[in-house]
Amino acid sequence: MITIRPSVPTIWARKLPTSPSSYQFHCYVNKGITASMVFRRFASSGVWARNMKGRVLGSQVPPSPELLPPEHLVDEERVPGYKPEHYYPANPGDILGTRYRLEAKVGWGSSSTVWLARDIRRGNWFTTTRHVAVKLCNSDATEEDMTHELDITMQLSSANPQYPGRAALGTAIEGFVATSPMGRSHLVLVFEPLREPLWLLRRRITHTDYVTHESLPLIKAYLRILLEGLDYMHTQGHVIHTDLKLDNIMVTFEDQSTVDKFVQAQATHPLARKHGHNRIVYRCHNNFGPILHGLGNIVPQITDFGLAQRGDKAGVLTHPIQPNEFRSPEVLLGVGWSYSADIWNFGVLVWELLTGSSLFRQSRTEPYLPVQHLADMIALIGPIPPVLLQRERRMRDWRWSPAVLNPQGRPSINAAEFYNGPFFDDDGNFLRGDLVPRERTLEDEVPQCVLEENNAARFLAFMRSMLCWAPEERATAHDLLYDPWLDPNLAKSGT
Repeated sequence: MITIRPSVPTIWARKLPTSPSSYQFHCYVNKGITASMVFRRFASSGVWARNMKGRVLGSQVPPSPELLPPEHLVDEERVPGYKPEHYYPANPGDILGTRYRLEAKVGWGSSSTVWLARDIRRGNWFTTTRHVAVKLCNSDATEEDMTHELDITMQLSSANPQYPGRAALGTAIEGFVATSPMGRSHLVLVFEPLREPLWLLRRRITHTDYVTHESLPLIKAYLRILLEGLDYMHTQGHVIHTDLKLDNIMVTFEDQSTVDKFVQAQATHPLARKHGHNRIVYRCHNNFGPILHGLGNIVPQITDFGLAQRGDKAGVLTHPIQPNEFRSPEVLLGVGWSYSADIWNFGVLVWELLTGSSLFRQSRTEPYLPVQHLADMIALIGPIPPVLLQRERRMRDWRWSPAVLNPQGRPSINAAEFYNGPFFDDDGNFLRGDLVPRERTLEDEVPQCVLEENNAARFLAFMRSMLCWAPEERATAHDLLYDPWLDPNLAKSGT
């Protein structure tokens, strides 16, 4: 039994018996206790200072690691506005929470770094070594931000763990607070380790950046697993992900030996690093090598719930969400969004997975243009329905409080201001019709792998069931599980 920690309100996570290629967790939460309450208790107590006595700062590493020049920017140093004091000063060999020994840095972002770690409480009597992924959150986040993902995890884990699809969600299995040598508090989230993003697995399988006809059946099976996870998230957990993209779809390891070999290799190939600003910055190393066997054991998981939202809250959700090219029309128009925003998101993700390029492509070097995004939508899925235009006009009087800074740094009180709208006149005419690419249609851009299976009509119907202007017209994740393009046999039986 794994706990958040003793002597404070406690969360228990218990691993359930399940198949070798999946896992599920029960998460039991003391009545009335939230992750925010737990965090405050941890951060204000001396428990963590005492627990950190076993931590080995600057522990010994293998000789002759590659030293990077001071002027070379490493990983998180490239983040705009990077401040080294906000990042936890992690080193290989450090022990966090008295049980997790850091082995190698395997990920980084604007608000955290991720390390592969060994659970040293797993004694020598076990035949395999247990490794975990440890996410070290930055210290500059608000208390609400720091505990948000843990709250969402608790919501998802306790909903209905036996429901199909739970194993397709890569949620945290433990959370605690670590105090840095500078006295800063950092939320630490512990996960089952995952191999790599789905897009990288696609490249390993196909040796290209798109899905081939031969690999399409496997990809369809993966899509069904992800839809089961999305169905669980929406119907059982009442959570909206809001950030579905290929980087957040990870895959499991084929077997434990892959992790063991990776860790052993660190002894002879230690992480490259540079010194400066009171911390050592290590270069991420997350290439676990080719898949030599066990492809059938690999399954995809939806990860990164840091931006997820509760869908069962009262009121209308209108604040900005989703990555730029994945953004749904209701978000751009500010008419309110819900679970169906994830469905639009998933449709765009499917297209990018199959083709290797974005459906709503814009310049990588120029700023994102919402008006061009809407112009592409008009070209690909047709004119916007009047009912959505009516909602958009009504919502122009809606006000955000407090105001939200838009990408240009200006305070915005509604979606029209945030995305530089409005985009339609009072008669429903698109104000920038000159931007609509008349030559683009979904029919003309069907992925090659679909054309080779002679199933374009079903594929287009599948895509159009997700890419609808009106959110209420989109299929649910459960509906999509039985779509005839994914599995004709399931579509016939309805089971």
